Amino acid sequence: MPEVIMKAAVTDFPYAGNMVWVISEVDEGALLPAMARRELREWMGKHPALEDLQLIASELVTNAVTHGGAHWVRMSLRPEEERGKCYWRLIVVDPGRSKSGPLPRMPLLYEQRGRGLWVVDELTLGCWGTETTPAGECVVWARLPR
Repeated sequence: MPEVIMKAAVTDFPYAGNMVWVISEVDEGALLPAMARRELREWMGKHPALEDLQLIASELVTNAVTHGGAHWVRMSLRPEEERGKCYWRLIVVDPGRSKSGPLPRMPLLYEQRGRGLWVVDELTLGCWGTETTPAGECVVWARLPR
């Protein structure tokens, strides 16, 4: 089993948190996505948006590990408000070692992979995006109504 060192800092806001996983070795792609889903469950309890946020987190963390050359992954969840509407903002950050940012692609029918960002796009109704920090980190965020 891969060794994973976890560091967590949870804020005082209800249903909000920040988690950093420092990975010394990852042999199994499902390890961190499962940990992300479990962390969201701890942050949110039985909140109605939990399942959608878990699926989004799973997809984004998988991409960070698979494409980001990640030796660490950071995930955060924050409530936010814009023009009187309340949202969840889920953010996944990796070191940004990929040559290109994440983009949905059209997988062939027989392919087992390649649909994750389409799932994120559907669940968020297109309200997701990517950014690069000044340090070169890849930031992928997704927003859901609360």
